[in-house]
Amino acid sequence: MYNRLLTLYKDGLLSEEGLTNAVKKDLIKEDQKQQIIRSLIA
Repeated sequence: MYNRLLTLYKDGLLSEEGLTNAVKKDLIKEDQKQQIIRSLIA
């Protein structure tokens, strides 16, 4: 699930709010969310 969300986020198809919802639904962990967000900066 992490890889799919990462791809969607990088492609602009998923917002930070969407990532937050994924954390709330236990699809990913909070640290994975932060890693996805940082991936665009790196």
